[in-house]
This record gives sequence, C-alpha cells and structure tokens, in this order.
Amino acid sequence: MEESLFILYRTPIAFIAILLFFKLTGKKDIGEISVLEIAVTLMIADLSVIVIEEQERSLFTALLPIFLLVLIQYIVSKLTLKSQKARDVIDGRPSLIIENGKCHQQNMRDNGYTVDDLYTQLRDKGIADISTVKYAMIEASGAFSVFDYDTPFSLPVIVDGVVQEEQLDILRVNKDWLFSQIKQRGLTVEDIFICSYTDGELYMEKKE
Repeated sequence: MEESLFILYRTPIAFIAILLFFKLTGKKDIGEISVLEIAVTLMIADLSVIVIEEQERSLFTALLPIFLLVLIQYIVSKLTLKSQKARDVIDGRPSLIIENGKCHQQNMRDNGYTVDDLYTQLRDKGIADISTVKYAMIEASGAFSVFDYDTPFSLPVIVDGVVQEEQLDILRVNKDWLFSQIKQRGLTVEDIFICSYTDGELYMEKKE
C-alpha cells in the first residue's frame, strides 16, 4: 500500500517536469528536434524513472538533475534564439548534397552519407534519377529535402540582420546586387528580420 501511494504522488510530479521541458523547447515536429534536445529528453526520461521508483531517494534529490537539465535547455534555447553563431554550433547548418543533378561528394562524406543512403532518401521521395534533382539538402535537423527543376527553391540570405554567406554561395547570388536591392527599398541589412531569395525575387521583412 505504501509503495502504491509513493508511486501515485511521484508519477504526476515527474510528468509535470517532463511537460515543463517540452513547454520550454517550444512546439516542434519530431523531425525538427535537435540532437541536443533528443539527448536531454532521453536523460530526463531516465531520471524520471528514478523519481518514480527509488523510494530511498528524497524527492528533491531526484528532481534536482531534471530541473537542472530543464534550466540548461531553457538557457540554450534563448541563446540560439538570439545568436546566429550559437545556432550554427548547437543546431548545425543545412548541407547541400545535390546541385543541378550532381552530388557534392565532400558534403556527403562530411555528413556520413553513402550513395546507398542517398538513393534510399531519393526513392523515399519518389525520385529515381539524380539528374532530375535541382537541389537536395540535409537539414540541420537531419531531414532530407529535395527540389526538382519545376519546384521553386528558396533560402534565407539574411536572418535577423546577419548575411548568410553560405546561402548566397548556394544560390549564386551576388552580395553587391543584394545590398543594392536592400538600399533601393530604403533599408539596411541590420533593419531586416528575414530576406529570402526565390528564382530572382527577394522577399524582405523588417524587424519589429
């Protein structure tokens, strides 16, 4: 009886701790969860078992590492929200795998992608021939995105006032041309929240 009561009052507490963690990380699809978030989630899941099952351990001692992980995740999420460099280090960057029907072999090696992996992903997207692919990318989350020649392809070239040099290289966009377009609209790079490039057209949104 005593053990049952112990489980009954500790289980909701462990549930609340896990709920708090997911609330702080924001609403995301499974494919958008970062490696760090997966690691923290698994650690919290293991620690929650300790909270529920180990009667000899005080509730405070059992919950302390969980709340510490929640705090770390909260700090990291705020840091990545404010800093492009922090996002690059923690979440990683998208990596171009196919461009105009040709593989970027070095990028494949850097991401541990074999030819078999590539064809598996392409078949999963209903694509049999690499030459029909205009762009294919491994996203920071690990998801695989494919665009054929008939599908508009867009990338952000400015994010929160920071020029995305790699994206400009992928899109073959001249930086001087980009700056002249921004100037024509009476803006500076620092004024821009997001600027994306799609088939010769720029979309810009000012910071609030």
